[in-house]
Amino acid sequence: MRHLPGSLPLSSSVGLLGLTLALTGCTSNVAPDAPVSFTPEQTSSAPSTPSAPTEQRVTVSAMGDMLPHHAVNAEAKTADGYDYGHYFDAIRPIYQSSDLVFCNEEVLASATSPAQITTYPRFRAPTQFAESLSRDVGCNDINLANNHMADYEQADIDRTRDTWDALQPKLIAGANRSSEEQRTIAYAEINGMKIAQLAFTAQSNMGHTTFGLNTTDGPLMDEQLAEAHKQADVVMVSMHWGTEDSTATDAPQRELTQKLVNAGADVVIGTGPHVLQPAEFIDRPDGGRTLVWNSLGNMLSTQVPVNNRTGGIAQWQLVRTGDGPVTVEQATFTPTFMDFVARGVSLGARHGLRILPMSQADERVRSEFPGESADSRYAFVQKTVGDQVQVVR
Repeated sequence: MRHLPGSLPLSSSVGLLGLTLALTGCTSNVAPDAPVSFTPEQTSSAPSTPSAPTEQRVTVSAMGDMLPHHAVNAEAKTADGYDYGHYFDAIRPIYQSSDLVFCNEEVLASATSPAQITTYPRFRAPTQFAESLSRDVGCNDINLANNHMADYEQADIDRTRDTWDALQPKLIAGANRSSEEQRTIAYAEINGMKIAQLAFTAQSNMGHTTFGLNTTDGPLMDEQLAEAHKQADVVMVSMHWGTEDSTATDAPQRELTQKLVNAGADVVIGTGPHVLQPAEFIDRPDGGRTLVWNSLGNMLSTQVPVNNRTGGIAQWQLVRTGDGPVTVEQATFTPTFMDFVARGVSLGARHGLRILPMSQADERVRSEFPGESADSRYAFVQKTVGDQVQVVR
């Protein structure tokens, strides 16, 4: 017979049972020959290891000013419209896996015929500009708060927003068709995080309706910052500001930055100066840190100076572990070069447009700017952007 581990043989157990009953004077109704069953002693399981806190993560890429000058439109023309996507072929792998791709559409996308298309100093791009930024470039977080959004009429803002409505970006902010739309904050739920995108401009070229463009004047910015801070897990703010062609921030920028930091903004994305400016993390009163990209420079344009042609892709991770606050991590900047043939040709003859990672642009930089190189441009970027974010070579 196989004995139970740690038990006496059955016959010994029965004998002990009888002796016990005799000694205590108790009786048993169990028949002498009835089988006796035993339940093996239960073993307690080892304490379970607590599961690791869940992690939520959102990857964001951001690109600077998109200015469709004459040559940009000319080389985007196709047999049946416009395709701006091929300009981005060489850099698309850098950002295409991101959850959000922020783009500053610096101009109205409202022209419905070639006769309506205009460029500097008053821009009106074809509606296909927005369509191509969405379909071919991959932009899904759209800033419309900039000075050129007021180059024409409210009807042009309306058409631009109508075009984007059909494209269904994840987030869009900055220019509006009504007072109600202006009061409505853009939110998106991505990987378990509720993200707010706000957008404001400190500059406006023309007159516009009170609701057409979100400006830094008046109570709107303070009101939306307060609401977004209460409603969202992450608050990102696009700011069109600064002094054109200056790699240094100006006093109004710094004042606005402090206001955004005090209001709890997580990320500030600066556009407008058309050149790069410093990136920095700033401690907030609530114990968090705000990532400020003061200016991302140009991405798509035919502005000729080398600093105007040096842009890049800013990237960062929004991370939340368990029920903790969202933190901004892994901030990087990958420099780019806006390549086209300008040296020795007339304004209207600029051609060969494409955006290159700076790592692939050495020959073209040297050709357009004798004395410059990809290495000298990396040095410029590192000096300008600073050492609080990683510059990727």
